[in-house]
Amino acid sequence: MHFSRICKVKKGKLEKLRQWFQVLGGERRDEALATFEYENISREVFVLFKGHDGVDYVIGMNEVTGEHRKGDPEVQINQEHTSIKAECLEPVSERGEVLLDLRIQT
Repeated sequence: MHFSRICKVKKGKLEKLRQWFQVLGGERRDEALATFEYENISREVFVLFKGHDGVDYVIGMNEVTGEHRKGDPEVQINQEHTSIKAECLEPVSERGEVLLDLRIQT
């Protein structure tokens, strides 16, 4: 498991962020999944939290299948993803560290 930073959603940008993730999970899902091989990941999850301070926060998590690499900057969907994250999110932490990962093996 690989954690990205915790990010604060910039004021007025929550709906744009929601729409982008709907696009990635919908009409451009195959295009988004095609980037996983280059990045050495098998799963990507973004979770939205409402803080006690009333601010919205997002954390991203990836299941890594090898040495994790950032998305290829030459790929259009990666360029768009990077641009939207920069417009909508403000990092408030450094990269996370897995302290516990329990699962039942089948």
